[in-house]
Amino acid sequence: MKSLLLILFLYLIAFTGICQTTNRETFNIKNPGKKAKKICKDTYEVLRSMPQESRFGTEIEGDSVILYFNDPKWFGELIKSKKDGISIDLVQQDQYKCDNTQRLSTSWLHKGYLLPPLYRNEIRKISVVTPDDFIKIRVGVIPKSLLNSNLEQNIIIIENKNLCYYNKIVNVDYHGWGILKMGLFYDTLTSDLLKEKYKELSKTLRFEIPFEKDKSTYNKTDIKPLYDSLLLTDYEIKSITIKAFTSVEGTLDRNMDLQQERATSIVNALQTFQTEKIVSTVLTYENWVEFLEDINGTGYSYLMPLSKDEVKNKLRSKDLLNKLEPILQNHRKGIVELVLEKRVSYLNSNEESLKQYFDNSIADKNIDEALYLQQIIFHKIEKQEIPETFLNKLEVPKALEFGGLLNNQASFLYEQSYSNSFEAIQTFSKLDELLPNNPKIKYNLCAVKLQGWLSSTLHVDENESLKREIESLRKMNIEESLIRRLLINYHIILTETYFKQKKYSQKDQSVKFVFQTYQTLMLNDDDLVNLAKYLSYYSKFDWAEKVLYSRIKSIEVSEDLLFYYLHLTIFYPKNTANKSYRATMLNAININNNRFCKIFDAIKNGGVSFQLLDDSFLKKTYCESCNFTP
Repeated sequence: MKSLLLILFLYLIAFTGICQTTNRETFNIKNPGKKAKKICKDTYEVLRSMPQESRFGTEIEGDSVILYFNDPKWFGELIKSKKDGISIDLVQQDQYKCDNTQRLSTSWLHKGYLLPPLYRNEIRKISVVTPDDFIKIRVGVIPKSLLNSNLEQNIIIIENKNLCYYNKIVNVDYHGWGILKMGLFYDTLTSDLLKEKYKELSKTLRFEIPFEKDKSTYNKTDIKPLYDSLLLTDYEIKSITIKAFTSVEGTLDRNMDLQQERATSIVNALQTFQTEKIVSTVLTYENWVEFLEDINGTGYSYLMPLSKDEVKNKLRSKDLLNKLEPILQNHRKGIVELVLEKRVSYLNSNEESLKQYFDNSIADKNIDEALYLQQIIFHKIEKQEIPETFLNKLEVPKALEFGGLLNNQASFLYEQSYSNSFEAIQTFSKLDELLPNNPKIKYNLCAVKLQGWLSSTLHVDENESLKREIESLRKMNIEESLIRRLLINYHIILTETYFKQKKYSQKDQSVKFVFQTYQTLMLNDDDLVNLAKYLSYYSKFDWAEKVLYSRIKSIEVSEDLLFYYLHLTIFYPKNTANKSYRATMLNAININNNRFCKIFDAIKNGGVSFQLLDDSFLKKTYCESCNFTP
């Protein structure tokens, strides 16, 4: 069964505006009006008391609308009296076309086409409890005229023949969440040895280069740190990623050309450092993020609610442009990320030579050389220059002095998915016997056991020992942030176990631990999105929003993080009325206009909801940015 969608409980008294009617039938459902608190008190009390995890969902099967509820006990409390029931309001995407015609129903009760309500006794006759303990009800039949329409199904809850809640469903994607990446410990050379002889095989450098207005050339003093870092013969540039930004004034076409010219000038300059061809990736943007952030709270904040085209029209004023120049000049830049690879003779060696070098270092018990060769071999396997089966040709004695090499090989094979969790647990357990006090092996064993727990059906109590193993790493001087990451993953898995057992109180304690502990860690954008999806899955939507909020105003925020933040927040009118939030939307349009438009697709097509267009600002933004009617 598909996961249920988040439901917003919205109490609706009336719909206003001139409209084109879909149907006007009310089926004798009554409007409680100002007496709603009294008339609907039982419904309100049930909705207030039931766990957040109790959710409605709807699906269309053929011409039938199917209603799901994931907790039969609470459904029975909600539909308790013979005059309590449910109905479905079928809303069509065509009702939200980008024109001035109002197409929503004039009925106080519904927006689209209302299906006949079902009441308790009939519901009991036709409802089915599925094997996974969901209530499943065939609520009604879709009219033939709507069968080919993009529809969304809003749920009406009736108490004693009165409308008591109108439930608009929105699609908050929490699928695909998982545990945080842990990374396994490798035995590597000391920093002193790296400096003296071996050096890192690869490294990444990052620089920011400013540009002058309407110019694609840069000041050599601004790029000097980049030049200085490359005046080395030990490394070659393997790839360049450039994010080129222009300030927001000027036409989009001109800005795109200017960004490309700036990026090309950087690539050409760096190519002069070597004969090997550099692979380059260029991403071009208008810098709306910093522009909207920098004018917020100033005398120019009146520009924030405007569309991009409206802002550009305002900036045609030379007087305004001159006044804004001290702000705009900081927005023209290139952010350059270089991947460097060390030039060593080993990297050009074939399999036979590498094996001979490695065997010699083992025979001579030159562990440092063997560790370095092992890293080169891993590097070449990752680049698919040699097959992973090459590792089978390298014989590492199972002895204490070669423990680091054995640990590295087991870690690499597991991280490259060449072995499963249970094989890895066995391997690291044997290494733990060989090297009983090695903290890196202890850490790796905890990490792979957590992965193994994901694939097992172990009882919670059986994993208490794993929690103790993780906490005991503190005595072995493992960095605290790594231990906390393991504990977060422990509780992420634990919450799913409690959730399946409907132990909601224990589940909430683990979710709280995860939320409080993550704040002590430095997580990347991928980790933050994963964490937000996890919190959304357990209905902690406000926490999920907080997890992402600190990153949304960054010029280098990931696209996935920015759009997941919008998915979590865009259906709240208080947000769309906020200037800063509107700036966030404008940034999303700038980064990926097509993805922004898809937010307003029908839920069945992956959108949040086309009913977001009930919000006048969102409809204006959508119709200006997406250039087509739904």
